[in-house]
Amino acid sequence: MTDGSAENIRSVVQRLLIEAVEGCGVRHWARIDDWDGSSAVLLTDLGGQRYRLTVDSLSPAVIAHIAECAISDPLEVDSYLADEIIQSTLFGAVIYRTDVRRRPTSIA
Repeated sequence: MTDGSAENIRSVVQRLLIEAVEGCGVRHWARIDDWDGSSAVLLTDLGGQRYRLTVDSLSPAVIAHIAECAISDPLEVDSYLADEIIQSTLFGAVIYRTDVRRRPTSIA
């Protein structure tokens, strides 16, 4: 359980960055230009705008999610949630959505 301490918030934000970059959460709208593996990423969106995201810059959004009980454990952060939090932090809303792909149904 995440208790809101600085150490726990940091671990959630690090997990968020890992899911965003390595879990491909933001790759449908951004190119990863530099990634230190845990606490900072430099990315470029489809329009060519560059952004640097760090543990410190994403902490307020994560604190808000913890306060709303939307996250109670770092392992609850998946690539989809990471993408939503990052887009909301950068743009004020989610503006890029991935295409939902479903397997064709097969009749057995």
